[in-house]
Amino acid sequence: MADDPINDVITALTSSNLIQNSGGTMVAGSLYNTIQTLVKAIFGVSALAPVSTDIKTALTTAASTLTTIGTALQSSGGSLSDIGGVMAGLQNAMSALQSLAPSAAAPVLNTASSLFQTIQEQLNALAGEVGKTITDAATELTQLSQILTLIVALFP
Repeated sequence: MADDPINDVITALTSSNLIQNSGGTMVAGSLYNTIQTLVKAIFGVSALAPVSTDIKTALTTAASTLTTIGTALQSSGGSLSDIGGVMAGLQNAMSALQSLAPSAAAPVLNTASSLFQTIQEQLNALAGEVGKTITDAATELTQLSQILTLIVALFP
């Protein structure tokens, strides 16, 4: 049986009491406020404010992307392996764009390419799980998006 890395992340964060799964919706756990106080103390220093902003932007963008993909999965009607093929196609498109784009665009394209590759790997791993469906994948992506959104709020 293949690993389900998305669920592994969800399980790790929910078992740590940072995040709790409340009927399929991710909410702040018992350690959330304590961790938030610590993160705000560290990143509240003016020299680290730009880093905090960059982290929040990156997490927000990733969460939004995961939500969009999860919603698309839910309405696709395809199989997990079909979706893996689509993600492979996106990877190929990103590679083509990277070779044609000006060098200033490389960091953005590299980041997007890495995100699509990671999601493709996760969906392929999930497709290898016996009995897993596209609904399971969409649910996990939605929960991961909710977790990232909660983590964003940790930063000042």
